[in-house]
Amino acid sequence: MFLLGERVVWSASDLAAATECEFRVARRLDVKLGRIAASAEIADPLQERIATLGDEHERRLLERYAAAGDVARVERLSGAHTQERLRELHTTSIGRFTEGGVVYQPGFFDGEFFGYADFVEPSPDGWVVADAKLARSAKPKAMLQVASYADQLEQAGLQVAGEGALLLGDGRREVVPLHEVLPVFRAQRERLRAIIAERLGASAALAWGEDSHSICGHCPECVESIEAHDDLLLVAGLRRDQRRKLREAGIRTLHDLAGSESGPEGLSPATHAALRTQARAQARQLASGTVSFEPAQRPAGEPAATLPPRSDGDIFFDFEGDPLHSEDDPAVAGLEYLWGLRLASGTPGEGQFQPLWAHDYAEERAAFVEFMQIVAERRQRWPDLHIYHYAPYETTALKRLAGRYGLLEAELDDLLRSRVFVDLYSVVRR
Repeated sequence: MFLLGERVVWSASDLAAATECEFRVARRLDVKLGRIAASAEIADPLQERIATLGDEHERRLLERYAAAGDVARVERLSGAHTQERLRELHTTSIGRFTEGGVVYQPGFFDGEFFGYADFVEPSPDGWVVADAKLARSAKPKAMLQVASYADQLEQAGLQVAGEGALLLGDGRREVVPLHEVLPVFRAQRERLRAIIAERLGASAALAWGEDSHSICGHCPECVESIEAHDDLLLVAGLRRDQRRKLREAGIRTLHDLAGSESGPEGLSPATHAALRTQARAQARQLASGTVSFEPAQRPAGEPAATLPPRSDGDIFFDFEGDPLHSEDDPAVAGLEYLWGLRLASGTPGEGQFQPLWAHDYAEERAAFVEFMQIVAERRQRWPDLHIYHYAPYETTALKRLAGRYGLLEAELDDLLRSRVFVDLYSVVRR
């Protein structure tokens, strides 16, 4: 999103962002209008890596298109984006559709929308917008982006096929039914236009808590405002619908909730008590800098959190993984590169950390086998052992690996059914 004179020019990414967090889009426009300073953006190496892999994915697709036939390429603009240059880019891009073959990176500008499509393919039914996405599933916001470029083609008088496509990171081609997505796109476009008009007509930056714009709760703009206003969203485990009910009752901050005697209608006394307990714990921590706990108020009949008896065979287990790792098959992604075990007793490694490293899929397969062998040998000696982990990632990943390599599925199933694995996260929460 940028200003062209007094006009706001937005992109398909801005439209998609507004579907997730209108507050963020509005505040970023306020920055462009000089009303506030930009929120601090923390560098995220993972997002930078995803962007790099996305560029590589698009490059591979381009090579594949070029190997199959002609590709008409459009050079991106560099330097200042003036009205004249944007119009010229649009005209040049539309001209490429007369040359035949796939059009790569055509740029569109209609006075308010500006953006580059990845690939536009010819077909007997018309032009097909095909967008490259590193993701391995089709997301609604990606479909909206395809629809935005299809809309530009229609505005230019070109025949558009009834379906667009998402070219996913696992090699699949996901169909985008435009008869379903275009109406959603147009409705979202009208909402974005309304946000822009409202911001242009305002005299001050959008304030937090007005409830006139949707929020996501986790973007930099939301996080900054949540912390600055002691918002209820600071309370761990508090849902958005619970926040709405509390705010309607005049309970608008973490400290309001911590000091409340009763909750609003529509929120059960037990739920209010649990949220208040959490808010009080956080309020104490904010005041003292020290974490403290108090017993959770459990509903009647719910048992207290318990742990099985200690065993000398117990194993404490944790994974470190790279979800973006891929080798020859784009349909297979993710690598569990470090398997960390701490053995409670026995030899070797009594009470010590025992790592299993895996730098590729062959080593990951070997690590899976070795892990299962360690467990089997210790379980034979200590039948009462348990494997402690934190949150369900470890068991989910083990099931995925057993399926990926077709190994030890029955043995893993026995461990799961026998409740050898103990999730400490669920114990801590209770």
